[in-house]
Amino acid sequence: MALFSQPVFINLPTTDVERIRDFWTSLGATAMDDYSDEYSVCIELTESTYAMYLSPGYYTDFIGDREIADCMTTNAALMALTVGDAAAVDALADRAVEAGAEEVPLPADLRDEMAGSGMHSREIVDPDGHQWEFITA
Repeated sequence: MALFSQPVFINLPTTDVERIRDFWTSLGATAMDDYSDEYSVCIELTESTYAMYLSPGYYTDFIGDREIADCMTTNAALMALTVGDAAAVDALADRAVEAGAEEVPLPADLRDEMAGSGMHSREIVDPDGHQWEFITA
């Protein structure tokens, strides 16, 4: 039995709600307007997985006295999203870079190891510094 039920919401801070909306919609994702406002944007990643990007003031309402990590200099998490095949991974990662993401190259030995098991991965950092892995499985 699963510990949690669907849907899944990944909450992330953003310094610019419209910029992150534009970034994800340029990749083909849908911004869920019913769950978005001037302080947040909800991005549909799968039929049951959503990234909720929240402005700093709104995000701190949920984290208490803890500071928001500066994800431009510190990695706090690596979120992996499964994409159909290697060509789809490459096309999505290329579009992300064109839309303002930075690519994080994987070491050659890790790429070889993954390829040996039938996997293909590309890592990108979104405009707010959050790292995403587009991968085949």
